[in-house]
Amino acid sequence: MFRLILFAGVTFCLLQACNPPVRLKPANVKTGLDSTFYAGVVEDAKTVDLREARFLAKIKVGDLGVSLDCDYPDILDLATSEVRRIGGNLLVLQEHTRNKTKSNCHRIKGEIYQVASLEGLEPHINWNPARLLLPGDLRGKVPTSTGNGLPPLHTEISCRIGGDYFKEAILRTETLFWTDSTYRTGDAAFQEFLLRRAQLYFDLAELHARKLKSRLADLGADVTAITGQFREMTIQQKELLRREQQSLEDEFAKGSRKTVLERWENRVKADLTQLAGFGSDIVVDLRKQKKRRG
Repeated sequence: MFRLILFAGVTFCLLQACNPPVRLKPANVKTGLDSTFYAGVVEDAKTVDLREARFLAKIKVGDLGVSLDCDYPDILDLATSEVRRIGGNLLVLQEHTRNKTKSNCHRIKGEIYQVASLEGLEPHINWNPARLLLPGDLRGKVPTSTGNGLPPLHTEISCRIGGDYFKEAILRTETLFWTDSTYRTGDAAFQEFLLRRAQLYFDLAELHARKLKSRLADLGADVTAITGQFREMTIQQKELLRREQQSLEDEFAKGSRKTVLERWENRVKADLTQLAGFGSDIVVDLRKQKKRRG
């Protein structure tokens, strides 16, 4: 009986250790705010003016040495979930380290705030239907000569595989928009076009991230295939995204910008809706494969 109790205790501790611990200070903070749908992240506190922000709590995401899913994006996901839960919409990092002894997990410390608007605060924005781009998010420096071309834009999609690789594999993608990669210039009507064009680029990138997750899910409950192919499949999807972005720019150069923009917006929105089931993490149950083998 003693051995059984000891085994159960050790197993419980190991399972707890698999999840990076998240701590708030004060621990039982009561903000009186409703939970939010999106929280932005600022990695350098010196770049943001917090004088009008409401401070809610401090947060720490640590590592017990055998944590799973502790890459930097995973840690940020854990932290921003807590930020949103207590009604915050901005996480300002104070410290970011990586364990180099017992594990290679990322660890962060930061402060949680509630701000009136995230416009112009984030260096990069994570795609979310509740966080559309705003004029101030196109915050790059305008060059002396812009020429006849449209401002540059930079979006990025990435993929990582989480889970324990025994019971489940978790397909995760991330779609980012880099706010300093572009800028606004010209009259009000042209600025509106630039903002819609930037949002279209962002939505198009998210569409390709969902397509990537769909392709990975089609591999089925085969962890070897998933882990062995996801990097190459990500590279392929990025190239498809690049080509489609170039096609969009070619159409802007040849036809009516307004007509082209509206047609692409409608098509991308429809495709995003069709792939709505891939808008969040996809959990692949690997036990199904084991049952078939038996």
